[in-house]
Amino acid sequence: MDDHRRKIITNEIKYWKQSRMLPEHYCDFLLNLYTEGSSEGDVPDGKRPRGFKGILSFILVGLLPLSVFLFYFTELSLFLQTAFIIFLGISTLSAALYMVKKSFFDLIPLLASALLLLITSVQAAEIIFPDHPFMLYIVAGLNCLLWIAAGTRWRMVSFKLSGIIGLIVLSITIFI
Repeated sequence: MDDHRRKIITNEIKYWKQSRMLPEHYCDFLLNLYTEGSSEGDVPDGKRPRGFKGILSFILVGLLPLSVFLFYFTELSLFLQTAFIIFLGISTLSAALYMVKKSFFDLIPLLASALLLLITSVQAAEIIFPDHPFMLYIVAGLNCLLWIAAGTRWRMVSFKLSGIIGLIVLSITIFI
């Protein structure tokens, strides 16, 4: 096959992969087939390289133990706790929205974002409503419903299952 036809075909396969007309692993197979294993078709145009996903995953997973440490094992003032809640909440939501916008649904960053949102929202409920434990149940229930909605929307079984199990555990905690 001449180079001109090969380039047209690989560009078309890249377009299929970017617009999700075919599953990603099919497009990768076809790109490897038509480029004969060269690295020409590894990274589609408009997508970030794999290293960026890894860095984002590492940062989000690193924020989990940091947030637990800051909220539960230190004696910070109410002002600092509120500032950390706002920072972690905004960074988590912006990272999750960025991932949704760029359409890379890696489980680790999304799971870390969901857990950080849970931790920060529960901590915010404890600070805002210190004498109302029922508000913690509402916040946890809303997080579980958000997980179920996200799992349904993006067909992620792990999020649906986590939300359902969370609601079951929450209802057992409330009623027993």
